[in-house]
Amino acid sequence: MGKKEGGESNEEENYTVTKVKEGHNLLGSPTFKPLDIGRFKCVETGHELLAHARDSYAQSKHCRLGLIDSALAKKKPPLNMFIQDPVSRSKLKCKLTGVTINKTEEHIWKHINGKRFLNKLEKMEAEKEIPNGALEKKGEEKEEKKKKKNKDDDLKKKKKNKEDGLKNVKKKKQEENGMFIAEMEDSIGNDVDLEEENEFWMPPVGDRWDHDDGGVREIDGTGEEGISLSS
Repeated sequence: MGKKEGGESNEEENYTVTKVKEGHNLLGSPTFKPLDIGRFKCVETGHELLAHARDSYAQSKHCRLGLIDSALAKKKPPLNMFIQDPVSRSKLKCKLTGVTINKTEEHIWKHINGKRFLNKLEKMEAEKEIPNGALEKKGEEKEEKKKKKNKDDDLKKKKKNKEDGLKNVKKKKQEENGMFIAEMEDSIGNDVDLEEENEFWMPPVGDRWDHDDGGVREIDGTGEEGISLSS
């Protein structure tokens, strides 16, 4: 590669050093295997280069992708939690969350430090620590608690409906009693008026101021009443 006649090398490789981002060097440095005449070969990517170009190449996009593919193939952490996306070579799919991300150390780092991934990981580790029988028992206990809560809610609802029904009955009874009392008061008032009317005072016969003894009156020719005739 780039050798002059006579075996001398005039290779001057310039690799772009990217700006430091989150997840920088997440997978560490590549492994270089020495070759003849001062050259080296990157074990992860198979790329050959001169000794002085190793540092710049280690930060290049080509090298970083090679490290990801190598770790993915060997199932090395944290790439053991990912698979190659079947649709795109430039993407990875998380086995834990099912989320598809870009195949870069930055996006891998962001995903494995996100809340969704950490919550799923915590749940998975907890399930591993708990035996199957204990896990089933825990699930049954959870189901029993749910049933008990639903039963308590039903009882509370029935109790409230019963109390509301009693209140309505009591209210209706009070209204009926009020109407009955009003009717009784009206009836008593009518009886009192009738009694007062019956008890109106009348003077005894022969004791009236007009000397009317209650006898038969005679009417004279003028049409005026005369003095009653005594029997």
